[in-house]
Amino acid sequence: MEYKIKVVRNRFNLLTDSWVWKMAFRDARTNPGRLFLFVSSIIIGIAALVAINSFNINLQRSIDDQAKDLLGADFVLRGNKAFEPEILTTIDSIDAVKAREADMASMVMFMTSTPGARLVRVIAIDGDFPFYGELETLPDNASELMQTQPFAMMDKNLMGQYDVSGDDSIKVGNMTFKVAGEVSKIPGGGGIQSTFTPSVYIDMKYLDSTGLVQYGSRVDYKYYFKTRGDLETNEFIDRLKPIAKKYGHWMETVEGRKENLGEGFQNLYKFFNLLAFIALILGCIGVASSVHIYVKEKRDSVAILRCIGSSGWQAFNIYFIQAVFVGFIGSIIGVLLGLAIQYVLPALMQEFIPLELDLKIAWSAVLEGLFLGLVIAILFSIMPLLAVRFIPPLAVLRSGFEPIRNFSKSRILIIGLIVAFPLLFATYQSDSFTIGLSFFTGIVLAFLALSGLGSGLVWAVRKYFPSKLGFIWRQSLANLFRPNNQTLVLVVVIGLGAFLIATLNIVQSSLLNQVEFIGNGNQSNTILFDIQPPQREGVIKLTNDNDLEVNQLVPIITCRISEINGKNIGQIQRDTTDAIPNWAITREYRVTYRDSLHSAETLDSGKIQHISNDSIYVTISKGMHENLELEIGDTITFDVQGIPITTYLGGIRDVEWPKDPPNFIFVFPNGVLEQAPQIYVMTTRIDAQSVASNYQRELVALFSNVSLIDLSLVLSTINEFFDKVSFVIRFMALFSLLTGLVVLAGAVINSKFLRLKENVLLRTIGASGKQIVGMTILEYIYLGLFAGITGISLSLISGWMLAKYLFEVVFLPDYLGLIYILIALIALTTFVGWFNTRGIIKKSPLEVLRNET
Repeated sequence: MEYKIKVVRNRFNLLTDSWVWKMAFRDARTNPGRLFLFVSSIIIGIAALVAINSFNINLQRSIDDQAKDLLGADFVLRGNKAFEPEILTTIDSIDAVKAREADMASMVMFMTSTPGARLVRVIAIDGDFPFYGELETLPDNASELMQTQPFAMMDKNLMGQYDVSGDDSIKVGNMTFKVAGEVSKIPGGGGIQSTFTPSVYIDMKYLDSTGLVQYGSRVDYKYYFKTRGDLETNEFIDRLKPIAKKYGHWMETVEGRKENLGEGFQNLYKFFNLLAFIALILGCIGVASSVHIYVKEKRDSVAILRCIGSSGWQAFNIYFIQAVFVGFIGSIIGVLLGLAIQYVLPALMQEFIPLELDLKIAWSAVLEGLFLGLVIAILFSIMPLLAVRFIPPLAVLRSGFEPIRNFSKSRILIIGLIVAFPLLFATYQSDSFTIGLSFFTGIVLAFLALSGLGSGLVWAVRKYFPSKLGFIWRQSLANLFRPNNQTLVLVVVIGLGAFLIATLNIVQSSLLNQVEFIGNGNQSNTILFDIQPPQREGVIKLTNDNDLEVNQLVPIITCRISEINGKNIGQIQRDTTDAIPNWAITREYRVTYRDSLHSAETLDSGKIQHISNDSIYVTISKGMHENLELEIGDTITFDVQGIPITTYLGGIRDVEWPKDPPNFIFVFPNGVLEQAPQIYVMTTRIDAQSVASNYQRELVALFSNVSLIDLSLVLSTINEFFDKVSFVIRFMALFSLLTGLVVLAGAVINSKFLRLKENVLLRTIGASGKQIVGMTILEYIYLGLFAGITGISLSLISGWMLAKYLFEVVFLPDYLGLIYILIALIALTTFVGWFNTRGIIKKSPLEVLRNET
C-alpha cells in the first residue's frame, strides 16, 4: 500500500492536513483494543464525577423545593419549657392560622397479644397540622379519629416492630388509647427518624390526663403558623423574635430549615466531592500511563512514517487526534453511566433522606463532565505524545535507540498545566481555595515522598547489594537498578494510587465510626429517668426484686443562669462585645451534686473544691466554659426554682459523654442543693432480654411517668443503620477503586517494554522459565511492598488531617482494612507483572528477538 505524504512543517495546520486525519482513523480502526486503558480511565472518572455532582445538585434542588413541606408551616416558635404569659399574649395577637405541639420521651405499654414496652416520643398535637406537606396515615381517617376520641397514631415502624393492629390499645402514662392507625409520613418526622425515635401521636387535650408532664419532665413545645405571604411571615417573626430571645425560645423558618438540611448533608457532600477528586486524579494518571504504553507500542510505526517523509508534528497529530476522539467518546459514555448511577443512588439513600428526591438531568453536571473529560484526555495525553516528535527514522534499524528529549517550550507549558489542574479542580469541586490547596499539597507531598522512596530504594539496593544470595534473589534485586529501570516510575504511580485509595478508606472508616458507642463496655446499659422523689424507694425496690443492681442513683435539679461575673442575662444579650451565644445563657440546665469525679470524667484544669468560707465552687464541662467565656474563679449566679445561688468556677472537667451516662455540664458540691426540687436518674445493667422485657412492663405498670432507655437497643439500632450507610459509601468508593486498578495495571504493563529484551537474553544464556517467573514475581513484590507501605503511611497523615480539619470528626482508621489494601496491592502488582511475562516463557528467544528487531 502506498501513501502520499504531504509534509506539513507548521504544527498549527492540524485542521487542514487531511492526510493526518486519514492516518489517525485508519490506525485507530485497526487498533481499537490498544486504547482500552485510556478510555476506561476516562469513563470511570467522569462517571463518578457526573453521578456525584448530579446527585448533589438534585438533592439541593429538592431541599429548596420541599423545605416548607418539611417544616409543615411558614414558621415555628420553639421552646424547651412552657411558653410564658407575655409570649402567649403576643401569639394570640397574631392573625394567622396556628397549631401547637408538645413532645417528650416516655414509656409506652403495648396492650397486644404479646405485651411489650418501649421508650418513644409522645407527640401531642392541637390544630390542623401540617399546613404544608402531607400527613399520610393508614387508614386515611386516623387523624380525625385521634382528634375526636381517645385514639393514638404511631409510626409505621413501631407498629410493625410490636405487631400492633387497629384492634389493639396502648397505655401512655395514666391513659389507655385505642390505636387509630399508622403514620407513614409527616413533616418533621417519619423516615429514618422513626428508626431511632419512634413516635406515638395523641391529641393535646389528653396530655394532662396522661400525667406525663411533671416537675423535671423534658418537654419541647412548638407553635406552628400559617401566614398569607412572605411579608406577613417576616412581620410576625420580627414581632415574636425579641420576646422569644428574651425567654430562651427560638424561631425556625423555611430558610433556616433549608440551611439546617444543607448543613446536615455537609459531610456527605464533602465525602462525595473527595470521591470525585480521587477518581478523577486517578483517571488522569490512568490516561497518562495508557497513552505512554500506546506510544511505546507505536514506536516502530512512527519511525517508518518518519522514514517516508512524515514530520515529527505530523506523527504527533495522528495520535493526538486519536486521543481527543477517544477521550470524547469516553466522556460521553462516562456521562451516560454517571446519569444512570444517579438514578440508583436515591434507591440506596432514600431511607436516610427526609424528603422525596425529584430527579432531573443536571445539565450543568453533564456539560462539566464532557468538558473535564476532554480536558483530561488532551492535557494528560499530550505529555507522552510529545515524545513521538523525537522518534527518528533511525529507530527502525536500532530498536534500542532512545532519542534525547529536550525540554521544549511546549513540554514546559504542558507540565505547568498538569501541575495546575489538580489545584484548580480541587478548588472548584470544594468551593474553597484552602481545601483545594490542601488536597493539592497532599498529592504533591505524596509524589515527592514516593519519588524519594524510589530513588532511595535504587541507591540502597545498589550500595548494599547482597551478593551472597541465590541467583533468583540477586537478579530480582538487580532489576531494581539496572539501566533503563522503571523502579522510580512504578513506585510513584503504584504508591500514589495506594495513597489515594487508602486515604479514601481512612476517611470512610472515620465517618462510619463516629457512632462508635461505648455502651458495651459501660458498667450500665439501662437508664431510668424522671423518677420523682416519692417514687425513689419504689423504683429501687422494683430493681432489686428483679435481681438487678442499682449502679447509680443521681439527683437532677433544673436551673437557669441569671448572672455571669455580675452581668445579668439582659445585659449580656445587649452587650455586642460579648460572644456568648444566646442559647447558652437562656437554656435550662440540668445539674447534679457530688464531691468527686465520675468514671467518665477527668479534671482538665482547676481543682475539685467544696464549700469554703461560705463560697460555693462548681465545676463545668470542657468546651462549655468557652461558650460561656468562663475562667477559673469567675462567678456564676444560678436561678434554682426562684432562689438565686452565687457560685465560683473551681474546675473544668473533660467529659466522655457516651461513657456511663448520665453526665452533666455543671456539677455542684454536696450541701447546697439537697433541699431543692429534684428528680432522680438511676442506672443498672440488664443482660438477659427476658429480664429486660419483664422489668420494663412492671415499670410502666407501677410508675407510668418513669422512662427507660435501653442502651443495648440503641446500639443495635445504630449499628443496623450504619451498616446501610456503609454500603452506600462503599458503593460510591467503588469508582475510585476501579480507577485505581486501571492505573495500577497501566503502570505495570508500562514496564513490560523495558524488561522484555532482558528476559529474552536471560533465556538465551540458559535461564529457565521458572527462574524468570521467580525473578519477576520477587521484583514486583518488592515494588508493591515498598510503594504500598509508603503510600499507606502517607495516607494515615492525610486521613488524619482530612478527618480533623475538613470533616471535623474523630480520626478512626480501619487498620485491618489498610493491611488488606496493602496485601491486595502487592498481589495485584505481582499478578499483572507475571501476566506480562508469561508470553516470553511460551515463545522461543529467537521468535521474540525477531519481533523486537
